[in-house]
This record gives sequence, C-alpha cells and structure tokens, in this order.
Amino acid sequence: MKINIDKNSDLVVAADIGGTNIRVALVNSSGRICDKSKVEYSPSLGIEKAGDLISDMIIKISENKNIKGIGYSSAGPLDQISGKYINPPNLTGWHNKSLIPIIKNNLSVIPRVGHDATLAALAETKFGEFSGSENVVYLTVSTGVGAGMISNGNMIQGHNWFAGEVGHIIINPNGHSCSLGCPGCLEGNVSGTAIASIAKEILEKNKSKILEKYSIEKINSKIVFDYANKGDILCKEILSSVIENLGRGLASLLAVLNPEVIILGGSVAEAINDKYWDELKASVSHYCIQFYKKSPPIRMTKLGEDASILGASIIAQN
Repeated sequence: MKINIDKNSDLVVAADIGGTNIRVALVNSSGRICDKSKVEYSPSLGIEKAGDLISDMIIKISENKNIKGIGYSSAGPLDQISGKYINPPNLTGWHNKSLIPIIKNNLSVIPRVGHDATLAALAETKFGEFSGSENVVYLTVSTGVGAGMISNGNMIQGHNWFAGEVGHIIINPNGHSCSLGCPGCLEGNVSGTAIASIAKEILEKNKSKILEKYSIEKINSKIVFDYANKGDILCKEILSSVIENLGRGLASLLAVLNPEVIILGGSVAEAINDKYWDELKASVSHYCIQFYKKSPPIRMTKLGEDASILGASIIAQN
C-alpha cells in the first residue's frame, strides 16, 4: 500500500488514537481540517489490527492527494521516538509495542508520534485561543486523565517520557484508585472510567431506580451526568465529589507550573463545562494559592476534540 509523499505539499495526515476510537484527518499548515474520519475501536483487539485500520484510513483520506508527512497522537505513556507504549492503562495489551513499524510496513512512511495531551497543548499555542502563549497546560479529562505542558515554548516530556501523567497525582488519599492502583489519584476519582466505577458501586448499594432502566454493566459517565441534570440526588453527589477533586488537581497544577492558563478538554471536561463550570472554578479557587484565588486561569478548549489531532499535524509538518 502506497501514498503520495511530496515534501512541498501543504497537507499532512494526522491521526489520534484514543481509548475508544481512532480518528484520521487531512490538515493543512494553517490548521484547517480539510477532511476527517472516525471509527470506534477497542484497544483490546490488539495493536496490529489498530495499525492496519489506521493505515487503511490514511490511504482513503489521502487518495489522489500529495501529503508532506504523517503524525499521530496517542494516549500514553509512550516513548515518543520509538512509539513503544509503557504500561498504558487505557490501551490494553499494548505495552512495549509500537504502531510505527506497522504503519511503516503498510505505507512505506515513518510517522511521527506524540502524547495526545502534549500535542493538544502544542496545538493550543499555535491554533487555539492562546496562540502565541509560551506557558500552557492542557488537561484532558476523558476515559483517563493526562496533561500536556508547554513551558517557555518547549514541550515538557520528562526523562522517561512520563511527564504529564498528572492523572496519578494524589488528590484524595481516602479516595478511589485508578487501574494502575494509585490510591486516591486524580484519574481514579474524576475520569470517565472512574465516574462509571464509582456510580456502579453507589447506585447498587442504594438500590437506585436508575438500575431499573439500565443494567449495572451499562452504567457510564454520560448516564451519571444525564441523571444529575435531571435532579437525581445520588448522581449529583457523585459529580459534586468529582468537581471538588478536579478542583484540587487544578489548584495543584497552578501552584507547581505557574502557567498562563490551564486549558481543559475531553468528554468529561465538556460535560462539566456544560452545567458545572462555575462549581469547578469555585473549587479551584478554594484550594489554590492566594495568587490565583480571585480568578483562576482555567478555560475550556475552543479546539474541541480536534486539539490532539491538530497537534499531530504540527509534528507531521516538521
């Protein structure tokens, strides 16, 4: 399988590999998405099938086009040179494996790779509301929790590529654990996965009427938000705890990193932004240092779900 590579082209193919779906887009150097496609995918099906699927999507979207390169963003942790995953909590079975050789074998092109939140932060500094900023944190709150950090214009990646794994900072020692077993960590208490897990426990214990409509296995974070918005007391209490814990995490990031802004993205962040943004800001203000109390610099991304894929387009251009 071949694609047309032209180093003078203004177009690149950018992909994003998440915990539940894969997206591929055709993007120009100005950050305009010319075409995109999305498919649901379970990581448990294996990295080899994912690599073949991505390759097929790239071929289709770049048909009759000349492209400059390929880049992809992914949930991590992962080595951003070799592409090898390092015990990724939301990509089951992908440890010590890489998509790069699969895509290279299929397309005869070596793709560039980056951590999804880091690339989202990069995209915010080039295409987002804070274009030109040199100190930005992008926090994704979705299936999992992770951060991308730009400091003095540089991507912070860490000694072993683990920088940004802020989902594992401890915000509630007596709280729930994440899938990696970190007791009371941010991801274990505010992610979509955590909300579903906490809700299953509480709704079953209290014999909630919600379980008359949904089996316990079907409970997810969207259902919790939906019922909280309808006034369900248990779901409102769950989200109140989520918002308080997220506020603690954001306050900690402000104190440690002193960014111009923390930008939030991801499905859980979007749901909070829809109905609970004032409560979140109040939580951040309560826990943060005095410098930030009056107006904590937290914002919702204006790039939507395209932030990471736009970041992938930047590394593909380079």
